[in-house]
Amino acid sequence: MSTKPFNVLLLGAGPINFGSTEGPWNHSKRLEQKLGSRLNVVGLIDRDEKRAENVLAIKRADANVRAGYDKTKVFGSIAEAASGLKGSAVPHLAIVGFQPNTRGTTIPGHDNEMELVHSFPDIALLIEKPISDTDDFGEVEAVGKALKENGTITSVGYMLRYLKAVQEMKKIIDENKLTVMASQTTYFLAYAFAAKGFFGYWDKTREPGPIVSQATHVCDLTRYLTPRALLPSIRVNTVESTEPAGELSLLEFDEKGLVKPENRISRVTNAIWKYENGAVGSLIHGICLHEGDYDVEVMILADGWKLRLVDPYGVAPKLYIRRPGTTEEVRTVFTDDDCYYSEISDLVDVIDGTAEKSVILSSYEDAIESYRLTWAIRQAGEKAAAEHASLER
Repeated sequence: MSTKPFNVLLLGAGPINFGSTEGPWNHSKRLEQKLGSRLNVVGLIDRDEKRAENVLAIKRADANVRAGYDKTKVFGSIAEAASGLKGSAVPHLAIVGFQPNTRGTTIPGHDNEMELVHSFPDIALLIEKPISDTDDFGEVEAVGKALKENGTITSVGYMLRYLKAVQEMKKIIDENKLTVMASQTTYFLAYAFAAKGFFGYWDKTREPGPIVSQATHVCDLTRYLTPRALLPSIRVNTVESTEPAGELSLLEFDEKGLVKPENRISRVTNAIWKYENGAVGSLIHGICLHEGDYDVEVMILADGWKLRLVDPYGVAPKLYIRRPGTTEEVRTVFTDDDCYYSEISDLVDVIDGTAEKSVILSSYEDAIESYRLTWAIRQAGEKAAAEHASLER
């Protein structure tokens, strides 16, 4: 393993890069685990300088990781970082952890990737999901084309693909040459935390909505394990905030006063579609639970087979497998498996030249297809909700 310093530029001083109580994400922690004494965070970009300095102070107070942040400079923009990081401080990797409306287009101010590659031509990128918030797919395709032409090593943050349980599902499907017959996915959110903090989650003009920004993970998993989804086949029904079934008892902010009715997110999205081999897919996303965080399952059916992934976000994901010749489901519990670490580790190995690009499980080009699927579900849901509302009037 190389002993040379590994320069990292972090975009965002918030939960994505430095952790939160809401979930297990924390890219800086995984960089520390992977790189050890090699880690050299050369820059942290955040418009809130105080927040950036605060998270750095916490890192510098920890003797185990302090060295990785001793030389970190705080910048207010990518342009400032480009001016301030020269020579031996040029970053090898940028982690793009800003809000999705800052990336995924060629439009100034919404073009993180383009600006980074222009400023640091040899930089590699870890881009958080969703890859943008635009419904202009020509824009995200233009970004993908530019990254490919530049030869930029790029990974998109669909970390669940790296789970050992998911890799086992993939292996079973491939080795047994299974023809998928159906996928069924459920994603239920315990919304109390989201109702206390960032109100933007509840407003589709500030965030791209729970399907594009949240259910995207399980939509991506179904794409990883199944044939291509036929987007014109998507049919959706939703439960809206204005309906009796959409009333939530634990909202701790004034949604009616802060978010216009047309901008409020659906409480439940129920989507179905066809795959190109004739199989069927379904997704139910619900903002409905109180305690905990996420309740997620992904099920794949094939002739004689049932594969069911339970709690992929948890500390011990479970995989239930029913095989031909038995009526029993065999459960495997996957402990000591950090998909966030695996994602970072494989990307670093590719940058170091010790692994092939194929170990990166989510390329930008592939992520565009997951992005298309989530937007198609969102738009179908909005259309159905509007039609239902017009019938009631």
